[in-house]
Amino acid sequence: MNHRQVETFYWAARLGSFAKAADRLNATQSAVSMRVQELESDLGVILFDRTQRSARVTAQGAALVPLAEQILDAAERFAKAAAGHAGASGYVRLGVTEVVALTWLPSFVAGLRKSHPAIQLEIEVSLSHILEDRLLRGTLDMIFAASEMNPSEFSSRKLGSIQFVWVASPAVEGLPDVLTPAAMALAPIISTSREWQFRGSTLSWLITNDVRFRRITICNTFRTAASLAMSGIGIAYVPENLYASELGSGLLKTIGCSPPIRPLTMFAIAPLSGSVSARSAVETAAALAAAQHPCWIAPGLPQGDPVCGGEKTIQ
Repeated sequence: MNHRQVETFYWAARLGSFAKAADRLNATQSAVSMRVQELESDLGVILFDRTQRSARVTAQGAALVPLAEQILDAAERFAKAAAGHAGASGYVRLGVTEVVALTWLPSFVAGLRKSHPAIQLEIEVSLSHILEDRLLRGTLDMIFAASEMNPSEFSSRKLGSIQFVWVASPAVEGLPDVLTPAAMALAPIISTSREWQFRGSTLSWLITNDVRFRRITICNTFRTAASLAMSGIGIAYVPENLYASELGSGLLKTIGCSPPIRPLTMFAIAPLSGSVSARSAVETAAALAAAQHPCWIAPGLPQGDPVCGGEKTIQ
């Protein structure tokens, strides 16, 4: 067994095909296949199921992927230390929520490239519960989401919080001035998911107050939800300060919420078995980018008052 064989196995497993691994390693597909076969022979295990049209990693192979990552990470750090260089490296499949993508994601990527240029990112934007599921299935390496996962399997670092509010078009008549749990069950709600698919403070509020939406329109982005709200379809839950101009110009108005919902807290979440150096570098860069964004509340600061444009509202 040698480093090249382990590297080839790792990328074939991560990218899902020998052809993609060959492109990544600047090798021929036959060379990739040969290296994998040699590694299987050395280890005495079958790493890929070749009975299908494309080779798929076996259960034994999947169990070895995290260990292969550690070997490659250690070899990279060893080479850099010998050359007198510092910094983490690796390929990170990162899932982020929409609110992160529209606020501090660009500054995070720029900061990470500057501090750790050897880390490569593959970014996917989705809802928290979808990212959580993909992290559990191993198709993502890390997520920035409002989830709290099993601490015996995952590390979680608070990145910051952001205030959401309920909004609607001022032209719509008959909407409540304040959304109580009872009023919410009857109101025309525009939501990004079903009640149980929310995460963080929103899910806690819905569970505590036993809320069940009855009149609901579901879309998968709060940008679409805000657009529907402006057209008079119903009441949407959106990041307050991202819609400060619409609120200020009268395209939207806030609907108070009682009892109030606390700001949504975002976490950097990753398996404990992953690359420690890459995970730490990504978390640090993310925390710095979130702390520097004017719409986000840094961990440890009082939560409840917005920290960028717009007036304070009841939520």
